[in-house]
Amino acid sequence: MDGTASFIAGDPEWSTLIAREEHGTVTMGMVSAPALGRRWWATPGTGAWMGPGPSDPSTPPHRLTLTAGGDAKDAAIGIWPPPPRLSKAERAAAARLAAGTATVLPALNWASAEPTTPPPSKPSTGSGTCHGALLVATGKLDAFLLLGAGPWDIAAVIPIVEEAGGTFSDLSGRRRTDTGAALFARPGLHQQLLGLAKPPN
Repeated sequence: MDGTASFIAGDPEWSTLIAREEHGTVTMGMVSAPALGRRWWATPGTGAWMGPGPSDPSTPPHRLTLTAGGDAKDAAIGIWPPPPRLSKAERAAAARLAAGTATVLPALNWASAEPTTPPPSKPSTGSGTCHGALLVATGKLDAFLLLGAGPWDIAAVIPIVEEAGGTFSDLSGRRRTDTGAALFARPGLHQQLLGLAKPPN
């Protein structure tokens, strides 16, 4: 289950993430959010879909399709978790991305490790989704950076974002799930954002 803090707090933005990996490649992803009554899923070559949960079989699923993202300086990006939970290098990368884009959720000083009061909300809070990558797949954000992530945090959403037309990599541009960083973006933005996140020479 993803979003245990939301579940404990009684918020609906929690889900079950399920992925299938074959020979090192994720070939199926599904995110099920019972409290939201929604489900997202994808397999390579069949598109990405959003539909109701099993309790509402009469509503047909909706195919997710993204358009090109334009310029990174105009982009809206989500970043999680907040700075006190990040390493110094992760905070620096997040701060560079925040400085080079138009809107960042949550709006924090990403270079500072000082905690904020009240604690910030996840970018997906109140969005009708339960994962920042789904905000990209559904067109609500141009990009999302998840840091300190394990494969179980991101594998299920990779095919959903990619089949919607978006992109995924770690901060080195590699399509890997085991480096702790996951950048999801609308098409046309990914390389720009990787360039922003890169440490200066």
